[in-house]
Amino acid sequence: MKKILTYIFSLFLCVMVFAGCSLVQLNASKYYQQTIAEIVYSKDKKYDFSMEDLLQAYNNYGYQLAQNNSSDSSQSLSGEELLTKTAELMVQRHLLVEKIKDALGDLSNEEKYTLKRQTYDNINSQLSSYEDKIRVEWDRKINEDTEEETKEDALRASYNEYEPTVKKVIEEVTVDGTTKLVTKLERVKDDNEELETTDPGEFKQTITDADISAEAWKRFIKDLQDSNKKLGKKYSDEKAFEKEIDRIYNVLLENKYISKYQEVITNGLEICADAAVNSYKEKYKRDYELYANDEAAYHTAMGSDASSVYYHPNSGNEYVYVTHILFKFSDEQTAKIAELKKLYQANSIEKSVYDKKLAEIQSLDNTMVTYEENGVRKTVSAALAYQDICNNVNKYDKDLQFEARAKEFNTYIYKYNDDEGIMNKDFAYVVNLDTSVTDKMVKSFADESRRLQNEEGVGAMSKPILTDYGYHVILNLGPVKNVVEYENIDSITWETLYNVKTQPSSEKTLFHVEYDSINNDSTRLSLVLSNLTNDLVGGVQKIRYWDKRIQSLLKQTN
Repeated sequence: MKKILTYIFSLFLCVMVFAGCSLVQLNASKYYQQTIAEIVYSKDKKYDFSMEDLLQAYNNYGYQLAQNNSSDSSQSLSGEELLTKTAELMVQRHLLVEKIKDALGDLSNEEKYTLKRQTYDNINSQLSSYEDKIRVEWDRKINEDTEEETKEDALRASYNEYEPTVKKVIEEVTVDGTTKLVTKLERVKDDNEELETTDPGEFKQTITDADISAEAWKRFIKDLQDSNKKLGKKYSDEKAFEKEIDRIYNVLLENKYISKYQEVITNGLEICADAAVNSYKEKYKRDYELYANDEAAYHTAMGSDASSVYYHPNSGNEYVYVTHILFKFSDEQTAKIAELKKLYQANSIEKSVYDKKLAEIQSLDNTMVTYEENGVRKTVSAALAYQDICNNVNKYDKDLQFEARAKEFNTYIYKYNDDEGIMNKDFAYVVNLDTSVTDKMVKSFADESRRLQNEEGVGAMSKPILTDYGYHVILNLGPVKNVVEYENIDSITWETLYNVKTQPSSEKTLFHVEYDSINNDSTRLSLVLSNLTNDLVGGVQKIRYWDKRIQSLLKQTN
């Protein structure tokens, strides 16, 4: 039961909202008003759930349970079991939300306005889906004046700044008249939600093409009315829409309460820094056993996934971290180069002619880079793009302002770079310093990375390096080395891990890597919620289910 509950709580926090019914219903009002579950609080207090409530629950979150079930064959549930679990989830969710509402009280007006806006957005999203189908049926493109038509796909990924859930703070503490600085961890409050400050008022449909939007509305209301008829209910169109608004709003309202309570619980949990440190120690010791006396295994692991290697024999002398910006050859350039090589290999042109034409095709001036600035796309030569990078990155001294220099370089990765593999990664690329080890990178890239480390040092930036892909501008981020040596691993602290960033341009540290990976907060949160729900279930006099009635709903689909 606890295993099921733990799984259910993951659904509590990510409920999907569905407009239509996914089970076939009988056309009988009486049938859907039958009681299928009952909470008995006391002799004088009960709460009943109807067949219609179960159907609603299935559409709101049981349907997601069914989807997850179909993708997890190891825990496959039958149709009967899915309906039973949905009914149990419905009762447990009611008890939980009831408890949370008592504990937290009413939502603020801003929170209610936001839920109202989200409800309207959900309706407009549904209407948009109807419009998509209608456009296909009517062979119509979207109105050229609408934002959807003019909006282009992004040229490249945007930088996703790491948002830690915990951060280091330094506080002054006075004990017996002596003041000292104390370093500790505290949780980062999630202030990203933008709340509505005014009431959104009545629902307004987003109009694209007037006739298509009107048809979408007509079909949407018809589907609502068809569902109501199957439930044996008759409403005006206005009333049917009002009830759909209420349905979605109430689901979002329950989600909001659960989310707020989750935050309260999480903020009350102790930050288990030791768990993250112990995780790091275990992986470090594991890799020490694997690689301390097996250099070949170490190089194989580094070539496969360097980010998963925690111990480095010959620390600081085997690999170097690098990041880069690729000015990629266009398809046209690549085709011209391939055709030129064919001519040369067929002895159709002299080497001097081949070299001259190849240099011309591959030149920095003929390699074009497209970027976005203030929403406008612009194209410049790689030569000008490189000059732009130099002008700004070189404002920062590589020795005295290394971190600022790396951050500035990082901004240009998301402006000019066409290598998706380097973008939004925790760790940079690694290049072997030992040339007896097989290069993972192309030779000219690897050779320049080694030269930067051996001759210019950390923070050095290369000139554009030519490869078959285009031109690479490389920034040396420093040697790959151990945080501590093996004899000191048992003395490592969370502060030590916190002081080592995964990349100098990021706010993510080695401590965050471990803290996030063990997911300790989520595990403890699920346990608290599971125990709370078990207590709530056990705290009522009785919970009764009418199994035959529940299963009769499934029989109507056969």
